[in-house]
Amino acid sequence: MKVLIVEDSIFVQKLLTKLIVDHIPACEIQIANNGEQGYNLFKEFQPDFITTDLLMPGLNGQEMLRMIRETDSNVKIIILSADIQKTTRDEVEMLGISGFLNKPLTAEKATTMIQLIQAAYHAE
Repeated sequence: MKVLIVEDSIFVQKLLTKLIVDHIPACEIQIANNGEQGYNLFKEFQPDFITTDLLMPGLNGQEMLRMIRETDSNVKIIILSADIQKTTRDEVEMLGISGFLNKPLTAEKATTMIQLIQAAYHAE
């Protein structure tokens, strides 16, 4: 399984990487620091699963999600963001996401994220 982490916080990048590798060691992980890098890596890496922040410099996660959905409606995407506006959440849900988790990432939310990734992994 290939997982793409799109996140501008190095701390969250490392936390998510460790969390995923600890629970799904067979995962291949790539990391992008913003939406533009994320979209380019999406095209090159062809991940099965993407976890992305929304609030990032340059191309944000919502714009990246919209671009990805223009070419791929199947890749599973989880939003992990501090943006808790209902309109933002409604907009990204309409683009087809697998989950939306609010930051900060707690142990309960981390468990939910791993369960979603594992469900996608076993669905292959």
